Amino acid sequence: MTKNNNKLLIFLAAICLPVFIVISPDWLKINGITPCWPVILLLPFSLKSTPVKAAIASIVLGVFIDSFTISDVSYIPSLFLLSLVWSQYGLHNKKIELFLNIGLMAIFGTAFVGLSIWFQKIIIYSVLRNNWFHSWSIYILISEVIITGLVAPFFSSWLLLAYRKK
Repeated sequence: MTKNNNKLLIFLAAICLPVFIVISPDWLKINGITPCWPVILLLPFSLKSTPVKAAIASIVLGVFIDSFTISDVSYIPSLFLLSLVWSQYGLHNKKIELFLNIGLMAIFGTAFVGLSIWFQKIIIYSVLRNNWFHSWSIYILISEVIITGLVAPFFSSWLLLAYRKK
């Protein structure tokens, strides 16, 4: 019975991801910038899983997110590295109940994903190496980090508690 509840939780999280990305409410935005939902959903799963399961989940989540975006850059490398780091942290540190600890890990994860996307765009589109591109990229990165840091403790800790109840 508990295994079915765990599968239901993973299924609902996978269904909610595109809903959160597409119709994120205005109160979850900072000037139109939404939280980094892949980081929020990957964090609790990686903390409670082995590195192999977390890596597979990050690749599947990256492919799922990349299917929604029309771009040459990918979320897969950054999510893969984050899942490995967070799963190692979860294996060695059994006390992850701190509310702000989850928010801090989400902040660093979002900054890493945002910088990864930014560097990929700079490498692929070498024309974008001007000051205008960097000014709005920094603004988007800072806004996404702030809103993810505020939202992640609520959603990720809820998923972490629901995942732990199995």
